[in-house]
Amino acid sequence: MKLDTLTLSFNYIASLGNLGNAPNLSVLDLHNNKLTELPDEIIAMVGLKTLTLSNNDLGDINPRLSLMPNLCRIAIEGNPLRRIKPAMRSAGAVELKKYLRTRLEESTIVAEEMRIDVVTGIPGAKKFFEQVSE
Repeated sequence: MKLDTLTLSFNYIASLGNLGNAPNLSVLDLHNNKLTELPDEIIAMVGLKTLTLSNNDLGDINPRLSLMPNLCRIAIEGNPLRRIKPAMRSAGAVELKKYLRTRLEESTIVAEEMRIDVVTGIPGAKKFFEQVSE
């Protein structure tokens, strides 16, 4: 049996770790905590579909979130986000991901897309990734 949904809201959580132990999550609900930054482990969760981060203490959102292929629902309202305009915070996942992607270097986009291809098991991706990385 695999863990699909993890709800950790209203727990005064200031930092989060060990998310690598739940790679199959499709829903991660962290609203109403004290998070000041998003753990990089979340970016590795390629199956994540819903991420709820509302009402934390996040000053920014990692732009690599825009490269998560299955992420289709993001809630970030109620955070002191300085680099994201209020209208963009509630615009929806598609628009937010488009905006966040503009904050990435092209080399980061290519590397992250290759990593996702390897993780999701696309045939030939691992061999191609290894050749490019040499």
